[in-house]
Amino acid sequence: MLKKPSDRAKSERKIATEDEAEALARQLADKPYGDEHRSENTTVSEKPEKLTRTTISLPEQLLRECEDLALKNKRSGIEPKSFSALTRMALDMYLNSIK
Repeated sequence: MLKKPSDRAKSERKIATEDEAEALARQLADKPYGDEHRSENTTVSEKPEKLTRTTISLPEQLLRECEDLALKNKRSGIEPKSFSALTRMALDMYLNSIK
């Protein structure tokens, strides 16, 4: 007797271990969902500054190092967790140092 594709998928479905589930939860934990992504310190009356997209050219090695650092930070749960956040922080630190 032939099984329906949906029946085959059920019998072949792998049960995730606790470690695999925890790894997936850590990976997805920092992804914002919807338009209501706010930090804990932001009140409803405060509007975050609008971000504007830009393009920059970097040496490939520098880009890789920055992306690796951002990924390491994300996995460790520390800021900055993205290349954009890392770039904003670096530019802000630079601009504050020359004032």
